[in-house]
Amino acid sequence: MNPLRHAWCWALARFLRLLADAHRHFGNLYGSREEYQAAMNNYTRALSLDPSYAQAYYNRGVLYWREFGDCEPAVQDLTSVLELVPSWAQAYFNRALAYKLCGDQERAIRDLERYLQEGTDPFWLEATQKQLAELREGTPVGDGT
Repeated sequence: MNPLRHAWCWALARFLRLLADAHRHFGNLYGSREEYQAAMNNYTRALSLDPSYAQAYYNRGVLYWREFGDCEPAVQDLTSVLELVPSWAQAYFNRALAYKLCGDQERAIRDLERYLQEGTDPFWLEATQKQLAELREGTPVGDGT
């Protein structure tokens, strides 16, 4: 790809992510499924222009599990984030919640434990401890956790 086209795709991908963020904001404000879908479409377009855009994967992944209750594409997107930026603590936390939604307690626990290693925000560290306690209470004794 020539440098000018690459720069154009990069800039357009960032613009689409900002537009998606605006739609997501209005979706949160009004509880509008149409706004969430518009956000999803814009994140997807941004990623088609720049497949290494970790922030767009992250935002779309969170949107998948939190607003649409769709855990599998959420896990895929958040895994893409972690392949691009292995130390992204919030991606571990959100992927854990997506795994939890899918019913995969083992992987959810693993990601929450990784968040405890990578994360620094006291609020989210406490939330992680609560999620871990909840998951471990539901885990049968003797499974190694």
